[in-house]
Amino acid sequence: MPQELIKEFVGKVCSIALYNDSFGITGKILEVEDNWIKVKYKNNIQLINGDMITKIEILPEKYQNKDM
Repeated sequence: MPQELIKEFVGKVCSIALYNDSFGITGKILEVEDNWIKVKYKNNIQLINGDMITKIEILPEKYQNKDM
């Protein structure tokens, strides 16, 4: 997934679907650097390889102010 497109999602709470994963991650995208995406969810920080992402969806506005 192109880094330039992912940067548009920084600061947003998103649902992220991963390749070969039975479920995805829902969290706030904090940073994008090279091919890595830093995501905060459930009070944890995780780095995700951009090559493993199949879809990113911004959640509705009511979820944007929740503390992830």
